[in-house]
Amino acid sequence: MPATPAAIAEPVIQTRQVRKTFAAVGGHDRCVALAGVDLDVTQSEVVVIIGPSGSGKSTLLRTLNGLETVDSGTITVAGRKVTDQRTDLPALRADVGMVFQHFNLFLHKTALENVALPQRIVRGRSRSQAEEIAMSFLKRVGVDDRRDHYPSQLSGGQQQRVAIARALAMHPQVMLFDEATSALDPEMVGGILDLMRELASEGMTMAVVTHEMGFARDVADRVIFMDGGGIVEQGAPEELFDGARNARTRQFLSQIH
Repeated sequence: MPATPAAIAEPVIQTRQVRKTFAAVGGHDRCVALAGVDLDVTQSEVVVIIGPSGSGKSTLLRTLNGLETVDSGTITVAGRKVTDQRTDLPALRADVGMVFQHFNLFLHKTALENVALPQRIVRGRSRSQAEEIAMSFLKRVGVDDRRDHYPSQLSGGQQQRVAIARALAMHPQVMLFDEATSALDPEMVGGILDLMRELASEGMTMAVVTHEMGFARDVADRVIFMDGGGIVEQGAPEELFDGARNARTRQFLSQIH
């Protein structure tokens, strides 16, 4: 008996013809950041986005939770239309956790407060409930013994763990990672990548911008190569890394191996 249309899962992330330009230096010309990007990410899929600097990777990720507006096109994430001006973006961001390159912690708040405060503001949880959940996630990421430390008292790797705990404590449907390891000392990178591997193994839907090709090969369900604001090529890791069809993809991969 054929599958009914209802059996086909809707994408958790969907973009259609998303375009974005920025003013160039001097303000007279426009720089194309996204050139009509179409992307679908399904439930529990891990998509890793690679490409040279300036290819549009981070811009695309930031449009998925409304941190960047778009010039045209549509974006739907976790059942919400990001590009609709009526969409409640704070509520959207509670369902779409994002981990940045530079942590973005509140410097005047402790690790515990950094994880608990967003829950209280956005999810409406009580202080005790938020702190209990915060402690569970600080323990999960291995920094519960730093609960009363301020960001200035934490290493870069510890700060990034707090940032991941903060996102996870909101119980998001999607996690976005924007170069989450690029600001870390080399010895800190492995621990953060292991945390991301755990999330992937548990079925978290993830979109990851990274230069860590080993992570992309090991963890991704699909790797996307971007250049010039568009998706040049995509496929399973072994297809892209070992048999890229596009000459630009092959050139990029030859420079990073």
